[in-house]
Amino acid sequence: MSKKEAEKDPHKNIIIKGARVHNLKNIDVAIPKNKLVVVTGMSGSGKSSLAFDTLYAEGQRRYVESLSSYARQFMGRMNKPDVDYIKGIAPAIAIEQKVITSNPLSTVGTSTEIYDYLKLLFSRIGKTISPVSGKEVKKDSVSTVVDFVGALPADTTVTIFCPLYP
Repeated sequence: MSKKEAEKDPHKNIIIKGARVHNLKNIDVAIPKNKLVVVTGMSGSGKSSLAFDTLYAEGQRRYVESLSSYARQFMGRMNKPDVDYIKGIAPAIAIEQKVITSNPLSTVGTSTEIYDYLKLLFSRIGKTISPVSGKEVKKDSVSTVVDFVGALPADTTVTIFCPLYP
């Protein structure tokens, strides 16, 4: 399967054709599923129009349509976004950013309490890359350090640093 064909696969991507919501001018986009996707751009470029007014609105609208008519009567009616079609979309949720406290350091992550879970997740699955060598930084055990130093040429100077505790 070529890259162009893979981009058209609604099992692997959310495919949007002809989005014309607010600032969007008939755009086509394939957004990968099961990946962390970041939408960036200049102010007024249509980021929120794509994320909230197109993706979220259509995902929420389709979810509400799947409910019984009794349940739908209690839900607000959402209009269909102005697009030719959207394929591969799942039910959607959105987190609204609100100022709950007067702390200027609060973010959506801290106010929704997801920040601590994200730190834990990325500390476990993330890899630290050295900006100097470009290689992955790994935790060494005593035996790996001894093996490394033992493999150095005999005339190599080795400096060992360690903290001194009183």
